[in-house]
Amino acid sequence: MVFNTLKLLLSVLFVLFLSGCTSDSRYHEIQSARLNECNYMADKEYHECVKRQESGYDEYKNNRANEQASKNDKN
Repeated sequence: MVFNTLKLLLSVLFVLFLSGCTSDSRYHEIQSARLNECNYMADKEYHECVKRQESGYDEYKNNRANEQASKNDKN
């Protein structure tokens, strides 16, 4: 009984850990692709494009949470 509970708990924790890593990896992959697209732009556009991509994953998560909170407040 205790072994089954421990096994279930570890499985849930493992899935939660993987889902967090997946979101972070996905964000960085998309950011890398966007930075690659910046390489094909003119000088001024290139610098603006790179500047838009400077934010990190934590900043992205905070901005997204704030947008969702303000969206929920409107409803």
